[in-house]
Amino acid sequence: MQPTELEQLKARIAALVAPVAGALAEEEAGRILAAARTEASGDAPALALEWAGRRAQGAPLGLVIGRQRFLGIDLLAASDVLAPREETEVVGHEVLAIVQALADQAPDREPRLIDMGCGSGNLACAVAVAVPRARVWASDLTAACAELTRRNVALHALQGRVQGDLFAPLAGQGLEASMDLVVMNPPYIPSSSLEKTHANLLEHEPREAFDGGPYGISILTRLMNEAPPFLKPGGHLLFEFGRGQARIVQTLLDRIGRYSAIRFAQDAQGEPRAAVLTVGPPAAGR
Repeated sequence: MQPTELEQLKARIAALVAPVAGALAEEEAGRILAAARTEASGDAPALALEWAGRRAQGAPLGLVIGRQRFLGIDLLAASDVLAPREETEVVGHEVLAIVQALADQAPDREPRLIDMGCGSGNLACAVAVAVPRARVWASDLTAACAELTRRNVALHALQGRVQGDLFAPLAGQGLEASMDLVVMNPPYIPSSSLEKTHANLLEHEPREAFDGGPYGISILTRLMNEAPPFLKPGGHLLFEFGRGQARIVQTLLDRIGRYSAIRFAQDAQGEPRAAVLTVGPPAAGR
């Protein structure tokens, strides 16, 4: 194709995806076009327009083109695994900051963390790429997530640094009281919302990636209760939660009483979206 034709095609794709991509429409159009030209041995424009149509219907970009960027690294994506969202980079940046600080404090230290419900392995791989001394145990209960995580680990040659039996419970593997961090992007949407307000999410991705139980806090509550035994004294639990859930998360944490420090990280709009917790008895008077 001539340069003018490519620009016209890119503009057409951008117009198609604009209703869902917003200000990122032009960037997404470029990624769709580049991926189609790589993938298609014949009619790349037709494939690009087909993908743009899927994206316009609400499918996440990563699932459309089979690749997703997360915290600066490329990852493989699959339709039966949650596609990493931009909002998950909020907790991701917090995790990277803590792990890098641990590595900087002691050059011979090996920061250790568990990525629970690892999905595509996006958090696990991002940490292992950014901090070469870090060791990550990735855990998920679905075969699709386990397979995609293995593929992304292999893509970045992280075998031996991102590990774990993805099907087995973490308890009983000798990991108790040995971790610097436990991290998770848990499902936190109330079940009823998935039947109504957020029903469109289930058109493209699996229910278990979103369904947080009747009030959206079933997995969050388990996580807050079950993470401390894996953490060293002063270790950290970090997790994402939904818009408007900060108050209920704070209430749960106060009730559980197993964390000495609690901080909420905000997204670009100033909304609390991630919890950064330190394990230990709460300070007196809190």
